[in-house]
Amino acid sequence: MKKATTLSLLLLALMLAGCKTNHLTEQQRYERSVLKELPFAVDSISWLTSGNLPAFRFANAEYANASPDAEIHPDGDYWVCNMFDAEPPAHQTEENIWRNVLVSRKNRRVVCIDRYLRNGRTVGYCYVFQSERKEYPTYGTLHWDVSDSRNIEMVGVMLDDLKGLALKRHQANTAELSSPASQDDYWYLFFHADSLFDARLYDEARHVYDLAFSDDRYILPSQLSTTANKMASIGDNQAALAYLRHRIALEKDFYEAPSITSHAELKDTFEVRSCQWNYDLALKETLENIFERDQYNRLLWSQAVKNHPGDTERNERLARKALMTDSLNLILVDEILSQHGFPRKEQVGDFGNQAVWLVFQHADLDYQKRFLPQLESAVSRGDIAPVFLALLRDRIDVREGRPQRYGTQINDKGNLAPLLDASCVNKWRQEVGLPPIEQFENRNK
Repeated sequence: MKKATTLSLLLLALMLAGCKTNHLTEQQRYERSVLKELPFAVDSISWLTSGNLPAFRFANAEYANASPDAEIHPDGDYWVCNMFDAEPPAHQTEENIWRNVLVSRKNRRVVCIDRYLRNGRTVGYCYVFQSERKEYPTYGTLHWDVSDSRNIEMVGVMLDDLKGLALKRHQANTAELSSPASQDDYWYLFFHADSLFDARLYDEARHVYDLAFSDDRYILPSQLSTTANKMASIGDNQAALAYLRHRIALEKDFYEAPSITSHAELKDTFEVRSCQWNYDLALKETLENIFERDQYNRLLWSQAVKNHPGDTERNERLARKALMTDSLNLILVDEILSQHGFPRKEQVGDFGNQAVWLVFQHADLDYQKRFLPQLESAVSRGDIAPVFLALLRDRIDVREGRPQRYGTQINDKGNLAPLLDASCVNKWRQEVGLPPIEQFENRNK
């Protein structure tokens, strides 16, 4: 009887174990089958959101010393181990990437593992080239057999492409990045995040976007929406939602059209705000995009000149792009002013109005002089703050060779342009909401 009971318990345990396995999701089964093929155990994994190639990031608490098949050096050199008399390196360094490539004929796939050494522990990325199999129909299928030796050349090309990606990830992970401490820091982080996103390093890009947005003082609010749209385009709706919520917290009058928003979680908030503000959302979004393009291309150019002064060809290309953006923005704003007049604050909010001013601040002198009366009327109606009128008046005066009233402009040598009356300048500045001239001079030293 005792033996029968023991056998029954064993059968029950096996049945429960089988049930547990049967309840695994397709991704979990796929994940388990891939992990079994790795030459070392991993402590944690997280699947990436990038592209059409299944990939996950892994980490170990300690150093995994399994021999590599190849070593990738920072300059891109590819050193193949276990070839003829070549011995694999005894220990990995933080400068080099260790790569293992596993071919599974049984599962008809190739697994590429790129390992990095960080503070004495192994971290890395695993990429899976999966031939079409009914077991895993939605995870990285290719309609040809990657494990067939006749296709080795094609697989080699794919692995070589991954070498560039491995080096980019290496650079991204070794960069010393922190929350912005200035407006320049913010733009540096944002440009860096965009470059990572363009390289399809989506998880690394999100990390840098999060750093850029970690201090509200420096954020250009429309970029939260721009970044949310990027994340939504790769299916990372959680990140998209987080960036939109950040903008909601940052701007009391921000909302999307409730009837067309793709984020059901925000619809109620957008309903309330749309009733309260009732903006012309199409016009507002157009102006915000103009503002963002103006700042993005101009500051990308100035940062490049500052950080890479010797790269003349690149800097000239960025300068041409910024000037082309200025021209396109001016055409758009000119059309808006012809059709709508200067946008009212109740139509587009503060940010939209400032976009119109910014475009003319960067325009030719004739355009600035033509725009000045419209800006004066807008200030008198309360549609835009007086400080913007002061800035444009100073720019026109300096361009025409007259002394400036408010002391907002510098000359070609980086010094403060001549003042109309130094004894009155702080009084005039206070009237339009500017700080004392001494603060402006100290900032530009």
